[in-house]
Amino acid sequence: MNKNTIPHFIGVIASVIVIALLVNFTIVDDCLNKGGAFSYETGQCLLANQEIYVASYHTYLVALYFFIGVTVAFYVSKLVRKILSKSGGI
Repeated sequence: MNKNTIPHFIGVIASVIVIALLVNFTIVDDCLNKGGAFSYETGQCLLANQEIYVASYHTYLVALYFFIGVTVAFYVSKLVRKILSKSGGI
């Protein structure tokens, strides 16, 4: 792996982890608060009466996840690049 791609790779991995945590805090917790059960296989919330629950803000979350993912990847890669350049790695 090229030394210049390592910070980008770490930044992308960090953004995926942050987005996974956000999904858990937003969609899954909202589903459980409504009394449903979240199916990770289908990505849907099933309520007790077998209806599929879709949050009203679900479409806005995609844009939020994209923005947060890009921002986290950018800043983490800058931080990793700075740390590696001070240690003489890059």
